[in-house]
Amino acid sequence: MLEKIVANTLIDPLAAGRTYCKAGGTVIGYVGSEIPVELIIAAGAMPIQLSGLMPTNSKLADEYLENSFAPMVRVITNHYLQGNLDFLRYIILPRSNDSAQRLYYYLCELRRSKRTSGPEPLIYDLAKIPRDISRSYSDWATSKLASELETNEADLPYAISLRNRRRRLFEAVNTTRIGQHSLQGSFIDRVFRTADLYDADMFDRVLSDWLNKNQGNTIIQGPRLLLSGSVPPDERLHRAVETGGGNVVSELGDFPCFSAQMPVIPEEGSISDIAEHYYSMTHGTRSFVDRSKITLSCARTATVDGVINWLIEEEEALVWDVPSQKRVLETAGIPILSLVRKRWDASDDVIDDIISFTKSLGDRV
Repeated sequence: MLEKIVANTLIDPLAAGRTYCKAGGTVIGYVGSEIPVELIIAAGAMPIQLSGLMPTNSKLADEYLENSFAPMVRVITNHYLQGNLDFLRYIILPRSNDSAQRLYYYLCELRRSKRTSGPEPLIYDLAKIPRDISRSYSDWATSKLASELETNEADLPYAISLRNRRRRLFEAVNTTRIGQHSLQGSFIDRVFRTADLYDADMFDRVLSDWLNKNQGNTIIQGPRLLLSGSVPPDERLHRAVETGGGNVVSELGDFPCFSAQMPVIPEEGSISDIAEHYYSMTHGTRSFVDRSKITLSCARTATVDGVINWLIEEEEALVWDVPSQKRVLETAGIPILSLVRKRWDASDDVIDDIISFTKSLGDRV
């Protein structure tokens, strides 16, 4: 059942949202993992993660967006201009992602000038600087977004509970992945990308059943790897590792596996509790954290044999951490393949590089 849901959803990622809309429901799209999904649910709407859209021709987007825009944002823009997102009530974009933030202003202007009639864009003005004034500002921004969405605060406990269930389930999947009985990395990546494109109750139930049946049943031999950096459009990097005889057992960055990140939010929590959760998240590109230390910790927790750090050409933030990440990992004796300024669609030599690197780790297993 899970395999069927994943396969069908990734063929047409917007299908469940369109069906919900046709039945009279409200659907709200959002971008990235730093959007408070709880507010959407408590507004009586179905949330759809637009980062899960498959790559498409970007001819329309290219008329308005400069080359510096992240490819994922370009894909979303193209869908927007084609009218594929017209069934959405809103599209929420995060300030904490540079390309997504700039897209907000572009879409506002395109709508104002009547060049498009797509869904109204909203900005989630989340601040990430570690100081009290930023924390207070993020609290205000979360309340503002709740007001714009017409979030019903009486429904927040249910919304938080629903999202906490997803957090615990993802935590269980990730714990199983790094355990002795690993799960196939490419399939799990597809599962995570599907989760926020489908009915939450059905998906969580099916995933829970699948996990219970597969825990302890699969032993995957070969090198274990951590994939960090930019988020690829699909599982092609995971498959390259598998072609080399290994398995990605963990990711680090704004990957789908973090779309419902622990810790849980207090289930009788307030909008302020929700704001604090998203303000405190550490994996975004604008988080003020020691990524070298986090990378090493993650690599040790997952007991990996190597790390692949893949950064696309348009990545302007994470690239500054590359030298220190390499230094820390090499000092710890953990091999790292550093791939910078790469094409998002992996049409360069990156697949061959990953296969070769994975094969080279065979002696460490």
